Amino acid sequence: MKKIVLATLGTALVLSATSCNKDILDENPTSVLTPAFLQTSQGVEAGVVGVYSGLRQIYGNDAATFTTEAGTDLWTTGISASSGLSDYDNNALTPSGDGSHSFVWTACYQKINAANGVLQYGPNAQGLSPTRLTQLLAEAKLLRAQYYFVLAQDFGDVPLYTAFIDQPTKDISRAPLADVYTQILKDLTESLATIADKPAQPGRVTRATALHLLAKVYLTRATSSAKQATDYAMAAQYAKELIDNQGRYGLALEADPATVFAEGNENGKEVIFNAQFNNDATFTGLDGFTYVSGENVLNFQYRSRYDKMPNMARDTYNGRPFARHVPTYFLENSYILRDASGNALESGAALRTTDTRYNKWFTTVYTVNAPNANGGSTKAVIGDTSVWYPGRDLTAAQLARIASRTPYPYLVIQPSQYTTEYFPTLNKFDSRNRSSLNGFSTRPNIIYRLAETYLMAAEAYFYLGNSAQAATYLNVVRERAAAAGKKSLMDITAAQVSIDFILDERARELCGEFTRWYDLKRTVTAGGASELLTRIRNTNYAPALRSVTTPGFTKGGVYGSNAAINIKDFHVLRPIPQSEIDRTGGKLTQNPGY
Repeated sequence: MKKIVLATLGTALVLSATSCNKDILDENPTSVLTPAFLQTSQGVEAGVVGVYSGLRQIYGNDAATFTTEAGTDLWTTGISASSGLSDYDNNALTPSGDGSHSFVWTACYQKINAANGVLQYGPNAQGLSPTRLTQLLAEAKLLRAQYYFVLAQDFGDVPLYTAFIDQPTKDISRAPLADVYTQILKDLTESLATIADKPAQPGRVTRATALHLLAKVYLTRATSSAKQATDYAMAAQYAKELIDNQGRYGLALEADPATVFAEGNENGKEVIFNAQFNNDATFTGLDGFTYVSGENVLNFQYRSRYDKMPNMARDTYNGRPFARHVPTYFLENSYILRDASGNALESGAALRTTDTRYNKWFTTVYTVNAPNANGGSTKAVIGDTSVWYPGRDLTAAQLARIASRTPYPYLVIQPSQYTTEYFPTLNKFDSRNRSSLNGFSTRPNIIYRLAETYLMAAEAYFYLGNSAQAATYLNVVRERAAAAGKKSLMDITAAQVSIDFILDERARELCGEFTRWYDLKRTVTAGGASELLTRIRNTNYAPALRSVTTPGFTKGGVYGSNAAINIKDFHVLRPIPQSEIDRTGGKLTQNPGY
């Protein structure tokens, strides 16, 4: 079979049509993904698997969290600020410096072209039953829509191609955002009509995925330059259809928030869409730190430097402490139960006990695993407390009791003492079954889940003027998070619903799940201002950079960032990679401000 050189948007579009264990991002690669091969049963199956493989690239490595969670009101700068995305550093966040978004651009267009090949040549494939072929084509359309949705949110107007590109070209220009959304919705609507209700194997997209994504796309388009008058109504319609018929798709909310992210439950009943990272060669190929085949480092992203603490050493159980993203005070305190006026209804040791999500999704206690390490004590006992993040300021008497504890004291780090290295850890993605100390996770990463469907329904109904229905949907998610016997305390009224409350609830439920930058960009204040710009410019949400010392602990540091100072209006879009502009001789234009 003749091999064809594939190149588009200045970047190699290559797929191994056999196992997808290796993606190649060279300038002049070859591939066996040819029109002839795509008209065989093996070619269609392999082509669709290849389209799926891009999910590992977008939702697994450093770029996954830096492009979606960094530079928001939930996270401040850790020990690495990739591409300036955490603090909008204009010296780093440039068309040539933003490697994270350049990577996302490449990965999306690679897989879009693979989907185009499947959709263009797959209908002529021999050897597949009509039912199977219809399903594969529906999956390819849905995934193409997902990749274009990522691009549209990040970059706005982007090149729009639905035909398979099998020859190098520089004839590339950006299509209007309205056209991109039209194609996304067309793909999703068509896939909705023919795709299966339930996945044939874990990780496959379904009709539920299409419904959820349709709701999200309409909700997002509603505040874009391409907005249509019916967007909120359509978002509400699709979210409601999924919620009302969740049993048809085998979906339901987990009874306990802790179960949602329990290891082994990544394909659980709440999951609508995920990126597979298992040992099945059909989906996964781990390739070190090249970020080519999409290794999963999400379990390291939010992990603080416990390995520098007294009586602690790095181990497989606690994971590799990348310390990329530090929770803001706003995120930590959002879990405190408040009345309609915003006054705290909890204090002291009772803080964050009505809403159980903080204590289930954040690690605040580390236990001794290496007595006498890092200036610890030979009297330390494995399994005893080493470090405690109480999430509140303790009294002098409490601190004195801990300092005089026998046979040895443990370290207390209060909120005012958080640094880029030391902070409570989001544990949603912990992976304790890795093969080595610093090994990558093989856990699938959840992209969409049913709790978000309820939150999107609430947002759509709020914008439609039905705050009562919005409160009903919000209360379903909030009651699930309630401590035993406290569901009624978590309920809110229609009068309490606002876009800020919805954003805060999304923070509590979805923190770390590839949504926050898009959430802030998508929403506007009551006065019509961008929530991204409004919140990041407010140091109550995005804490300012300051020096920190921790009594009883020799290691100091800094906390916060210069995001509030640096962010500009144009940061609601990401820079088009300079390499792509150069390859087209400037025909591909840059976003304003960069």
